[in-house]
Amino acid sequence: MKKVVLILVVSLLCLQSVIAQSKKDTNNYKPVKGSLTVSLLLGRGTYLESGSAQNLGVNEVDGLAPYYRTLDNNNNSLVNMVGLEGKYFIKDKMALTLTGGVTYRNTPEQINIPGVVNTDGDVLVPAYSAVVGEDDIDIHVAPGIQWYFDLKRPKLLPYVGVSVPFDYSRSSVFDPTISQDQINYGIRHVELFGVGLQGIAGIDYYLTDDLFIGFDAKPLTFNYLVNSKKPRPGTLGRKAENYTFSFFSNYVFKIGFRLN
Repeated sequence: MKKVVLILVVSLLCLQSVIAQSKKDTNNYKPVKGSLTVSLLLGRGTYLESGSAQNLGVNEVDGLAPYYRTLDNNNNSLVNMVGLEGKYFIKDKMALTLTGGVTYRNTPEQINIPGVVNTDGDVLVPAYSAVVGEDDIDIHVAPGIQWYFDLKRPKLLPYVGVSVPFDYSRSSVFDPTISQDQINYGIRHVELFGVGLQGIAGIDYYLTDDLFIGFDAKPLTFNYLVNSKKPRPGTLGRKAENYTFSFFSNYVFKIGFRLN
């Protein structure tokens, strides 16, 4: 289904480009001071992954450190929508940017129900396991600034820039199982925080004066990540840190619109 949607989108973009080319090229494709653009980002997500998993045991808290899933070079998808990017041009060739996305998940817990067995050992009513409650949120936001360059082709706009990515992730788990052999110790939490600095290089191609496609890469990225895991209320957290330098690790395809 994703491939069909992608083919339809690309076909519509190409058709609109052909229609625009058939007209006289009198439009000004370059954004100017005060222009606002919004882009849909397609590619690999930039959300935190490792280090957010819950340790369901109560006797030990693991020390797994967090890292970015963007460094998995064997997994990427052009039809994976990973967020939005907004640009506001404070000058003709300079834009403030904001990229980000949010994911929230919630699974309400349900208590377990014991089964009923008769004296002959026959199961009259099956036992029902508890539903483990989970509450997860992942936030990625990256403000930045970009500078544009002039080429002979007015529709082709290369740029470079920098951004400062911030990441926050929290996962809470509660197992409401009640039995003679199990005691509930309350809600377990895993909390992650990340901050970094990254360089950006990309190019936009305007199909019309209000519609463009683009591509950008991160030639250099530095990230600092830290997580804290609490196995039960009132206990100390187990912290783990990670420092990562990556080169050309995240590529993004964009479909964008100029709003004014």
